[in-house]
Amino acid sequence: MEKIVRKSAGVKFESDVLAFIDQLAREQQRSRSFIINAILRWYAKWLMEQKLKVETAKPEPVIRL
Repeated sequence: MEKIVRKSAGVKFESDVLAFIDQLAREQQRSRSFIINAILRWYAKWLMEQKLKVETAKPEPVIRL
């Protein structure tokens, strides 16, 4: 398994986004950082799955018989 290195990124959030993250953090009893990392990991996985779907899609013939 790849070793995880933690680094501070100094990101500023808009108030509505921060309120949403704080709400999720309270509900899940986790830190803001955990919530943000989980969301971004999920999104990265989803993007890769979408890319694979496009790459493995069967090409449609130009002329159908």
